[in-house]
Amino acid sequence: MITLKRKSLILLAGLTVCNLQAQENMLRFIYCSDLHYGIKREFRGKQTDADAVNREMMKAFELLKDARLPEDSGVNAGKIYGEAQFIVCTGDIANRMQDGAWTARHSWEQFTKDWDDAVGTPVYLVPGNHDISNAIGHPEGLDSLADATCAAGIFNRTMRPKTARTSTTFRYDRDKVRYSFVKDSIRFAFSGMWIDKEAREWLDTLIQKDGGMPTFLFTHDPVEAEAKHFTNPNGNHSINATDRFENLITDTACVRNVKECPRRSWHQLEMFIASHPQIKAYFHGDCNYNEFYTWKGTEGSVSLPVFRVDSPMKGEISSKDESKLSFIVVCIDTKRHLMTARECLWNKGGKTSISWGETSTIHYK
Repeated sequence: MITLKRKSLILLAGLTVCNLQAQENMLRFIYCSDLHYGIKREFRGKQTDADAVNREMMKAFELLKDARLPEDSGVNAGKIYGEAQFIVCTGDIANRMQDGAWTARHSWEQFTKDWDDAVGTPVYLVPGNHDISNAIGHPEGLDSLADATCAAGIFNRTMRPKTARTSTTFRYDRDKVRYSFVKDSIRFAFSGMWIDKEAREWLDTLIQKDGGMPTFLFTHDPVEAEAKHFTNPNGNHSINATDRFENLITDTACVRNVKECPRRSWHQLEMFIASHPQIKAYFHGDCNYNEFYTWKGTEGSVSLPVFRVDSPMKGEISSKDESKLSFIVVCIDTKRHLMTARECLWNKGGKTSISWGETSTIHYK
């Protein structure tokens, strides 16, 4: 005969197993971008340095441990978010060294101090256009000599070369950030600055080996990257004030003027996405506002879920209205193959807090 006490213990054990299984089937990460160390913004009534603003955002990361998700029908709706397994930041750690901004060295040192000291969660990075321009130059020039400290730091931290790069040994033509890892049968792939021809070849090799594993992409530029970020197609292909191409994407621009739309390049990415249905989502920064959208490509041959994230320093909307400051919180139900991305507003009422904005859920199998 099973006693009431024993029945209670059995029930409790069953609930514990269910809770553990639920945790095992759940993957959570935080997504942010465009930190722009080395500049100031109006924040809570005064001009504030980027490091102070970013530290407030990081405090909000900690609040997520006890924050309840909205009742939005997404993954884990209405439940406590809990611990994120990792954080992703897609570049522009430093600001371009213009108009009195900090050097890349100073920015990288402050970033590593803030994030290494305060964040116990793994952080995955790619470089942004400002990080690389500091290393290779820019059409408008820099306030000081080129400084590759931040670009080299990102490369060393992500690619783990046998010989660490320094500000003097970093070479952008050679030292590209492309890496990935697999977690809970999902491949997370990171490529800065964009998914160019070299990155597509790299991804193709990975995907062929995976045999159909779902892949989430993280890069700095949006799917429709600006012409100015491509390599100069004119003359000797240099970075110069006349042509104004920045030589950040290794593909040569398919247009001659930076104001034109490089539709042929966008179409090449579209064809790659169409031929690789394993690619289920694309995350990017650069444009500096929150947006969940579906990219149809230039010819309408794809339907790719895309997640654009805000910047704490240069948000197109949040730089004017700091209550709109946000990052993205992601929950993945690996058993049901569902991913929900939520806009997490972290500065409502001028206080570090958690509230919720837009929500998007995709089925990724």
